[in-house]
Amino acid sequence: MEFDGSKGWRWLMCWLPARAYDNGVYYAFTNPIGYDGKHLKNGNSMIIAPYGEVMSEIKSFENNIAISKITKEKIKLSGGWRYKNARRSELYKDIIGKNHKSDTVPIWIKKQVDLI
Repeated sequence: MEFDGSKGWRWLMCWLPARAYDNGVYYAFTNPIGYDGKHLKNGNSMIIAPYGEVMSEIKSFENNIAISKITKEKIKLSGGWRYKNARRSELYKDIIGKNHKSDTVPIWIKKQVDLI
């Protein structure tokens, strides 16, 4: 129950995949195993892909390591990567540089251009 219950895996699956998806990144989640005072730390360490899929996970109180193969191609196809490339340079020039050129046109802008 500690692994899969409302304080374990089920709780993590409410937000971890969404963060990986939103940001277009591989997400390595680490969590201690065992007791921390009165609280049981359930581990559930995992690696999540940019689309929110769990690639590898640990459901054990043993000393294990989660390993996954990651690829650049999956990152470049993710939503988070597209959002990053769609940033308007005039708003984000201090973060992304003055030479950034948006290479993505959001669908809501494209529809407005098509109407003109």
